[in-house]
Amino acid sequence: HRHRHIKGHPCAASMARAPAPAMLLLVAGGSMACTLALQLWLERRRRCFGVQRRAGQVAQTVPSATVPRTSWRAGDGRRLCHGRNVEPFVLSGVTLGKSTEWTDQYLEASVGDFKASAHVSELPSMDFVTKNFAYEVMPMREFLRRALRPEGDRRYYYYRSQHTKRNKPSSLEVLGPLAEDFSLPEDLLEGFSTHSTVLRIASAGLRMWLHYDICDNFLCCVRGRKRVILFPPTDVGRLYINGSSSLLGSQLQDGTASHLSRLWEEFPLAEDAWGRRREILLEEGDVLFIPAMWFHCTEACPLQGASGGLCISVNVFLLRPDLEALHDPKDVWANRELLPAQEALKAVDNKALPALRRLPAAHRSFYCRKAAAAFLAEAEAAEAELEAAVDRT
Repeated sequence: HRHRHIKGHPCAASMARAPAPAMLLLVAGGSMACTLALQLWLERRRRCFGVQRRAGQVAQTVPSATVPRTSWRAGDGRRLCHGRNVEPFVLSGVTLGKSTEWTDQYLEASVGDFKASAHVSELPSMDFVTKNFAYEVMPMREFLRRALRPEGDRRYYYYRSQHTKRNKPSSLEVLGPLAEDFSLPEDLLEGFSTHSTVLRIASAGLRMWLHYDICDNFLCCVRGRKRVILFPPTDVGRLYINGSSSLLGSQLQDGTASHLSRLWEEFPLAEDAWGRRREILLEEGDVLFIPAMWFHCTEACPLQGASGGLCISVNVFLLRPDLEALHDPKDVWANRELLPAQEALKAVDNKALPALRRLPAAHRSFYCRKAAAAFLAEAEAAEAELEAAVDRT
């Protein structure tokens, strides 16, 4: 991803001989053509990377760091959420309005007739890239019953709220009384405007795929528990990103050493990122702040000692005033690239790569490397700027 991580690697010579489009992916990130090029390259290099783990050595299963947790105090919002290099944190004991009253009975009485579009999967691990789930529309009361996975129904259910107009960001207003029940302390929202508010209800055990969002967001655990795994934005070149989602899907949540060892054979670059992950288990009343571009995947967990139940959470996606003009006005799910980034990535796909492919192999290799060096220099200058801003504060 960055040359100082590659230098000295036993496979560095092989990487240096990689096809030019694959090298360009390491700095371009979101381009579909570049993603496919990297996949082809990795197929060729899999054995080379696979030998790096010594016989009998197990994959790392302990996270490099946990997400810091602190008790909520009024006035903490601006100090914690605003800065040049903000990282994830958890606030415990946050008052989330009357959402603590969201029992099965209350939800059925309040929104039981509401038509819910649900993801339904035979497997607990949902994957957006392979689409291993189907959409089913049903009354909310039926969804709530089926999501509890009564005896005989082994499928997993997931609901996320959306606006009645599908081209508009989600708002709890479409859910009537639930919008009045839920609230975040005003201190936390100070300095932001709200992009969208999304209610999520999932069967216990459901795992959601690895992805990133363009907006900062508060993930509020209302009922049940939620395990969250996060990776910093600097791991974009190691997590096999297609659009805003990862080809790893939900596979990282099965963190057993044997499973991870097999996973690294297929996705060797992800092993390095795994060592820098952060993990947190959210309890009821916890609020996790996920900064923009931080990769994350989740697992719905029952309360301690329970074998099932529903996991209910609310995401509040946020817009920073200084970035608002850069956001795509058509962004419904807070995952469309900022407008200048869209322009740049489109230029890579539609102009840079087609032009470079008209060159003879030797020249194509040279100019792709020259472009990659320029991208890397720009990335490192941006990271140095962030570090300097942190030092000043």
